[in-house]
Amino acid sequence: MLLVAALSCRRPVSDRRDTIPLVKQLAVDTTGAFSLVQSYRNAGKTGSIAIIGEPGPCMLLAERFLTVDAVDNIDGKAAKDRLPDFAGEVFDIILDVYNAPYSHFAANSTDSLREVAVRSALFAVDSVCLSSAFNTANRLRKSRAKVMVLASSLLSEYGQFDIDTLFKMAGRPPLILSPAETMLADALEDGPADIAVWAPREAKAAYKAVFDRMDHGEATLTVVTPEETMDVRMRLREVLRRYRNQRPDGRLSAVIVDDFGMDLGMLQAEIEHIHLEITEEDLAFSRMLLPGFRFIAPMESLTTACYRLLRRENLFTHDIAYPEARFYQTEEGLDGDLVLVGISPGYLSSEMEGFIDINTSAARYFYVPDND
Repeated sequence: MLLVAALSCRRPVSDRRDTIPLVKQLAVDTTGAFSLVQSYRNAGKTGSIAIIGEPGPCMLLAERFLTVDAVDNIDGKAAKDRLPDFAGEVFDIILDVYNAPYSHFAANSTDSLREVAVRSALFAVDSVCLSSAFNTANRLRKSRAKVMVLASSLLSEYGQFDIDTLFKMAGRPPLILSPAETMLADALEDGPADIAVWAPREAKAAYKAVFDRMDHGEATLTVVTPEETMDVRMRLREVLRRYRNQRPDGRLSAVIVDDFGMDLGMLQAEIEHIHLEITEEDLAFSRMLLPGFRFIAPMESLTTACYRLLRRENLFTHDIAYPEARFYQTEEGLDGDLVLVGISPGYLSSEMEGFIDINTSAARYFYVPDND
């Protein structure tokens, strides 16, 4: 079965491969999970924005979505208006505790990760979840997702195609955003460019695969994995060094940073130091960076892409209220199947930022939000 995945990036992406057996099984079970897929989009504007993936990235991305103020909510132009960009929206934060980390799937069984992605999508569009993995009788109501945000390049590369295939079988193409696609689309927005990707070793193949499927013209992609033992500034220099070694005559326009917790301010400060050209290597790096060189990170890229998507599809609730966040996690049920359990549904009002600080305290050091 050859299918074309209609993805959410502005750049066309095609993907031709056979789907996994799970998708084929679900497609013939019209009374079960497939009925959920068939009813997707019925929620319309009242549906939620589901953020799906490993706990750390999901929590950090949730914080960004709940607090970002980068555009004017009236006309959509880039200007702060002291109102959260996603005011009135409901976010379902699906923390895949059971399957994290995804890195072991990349080394052992990508088909298993594809199944994880499909099951996560079904959790997102379902209207119920469990109050406990050990009590299947007590169910909680939850919102149904209108948009799914995959907070993992691995999850999207090895599973987004299968999600798309399943939903298209039901005549309901899903609205999905993923880090690799949105960031590469950002980097290519102004035309062909030389791009470097700073990514974990297990994500290198994913970025190359996404890039190869994109309409990138004469653009080039270099994926680099610096040693994690170095500090951030040294790792940045190692990225630039490895790019120069692979492309001696290259002129770098952007570095995509596949790290939800990276402090871009620190990286930009190091670039400014490089432009002082104190050493011979600084001089070489400075000449290698094109005017307008920039860093592209998943936090900013995904929130911007989601805002544009909701505006384009006319899916904003337009409610005058703070964003609402509800937290869920995957667990193993009594019968051994994966289940979704509600862990902290609630409305975030004026105490929103304090609530987020408490709930992301374990991972907060990874990400430093803009202060301007």
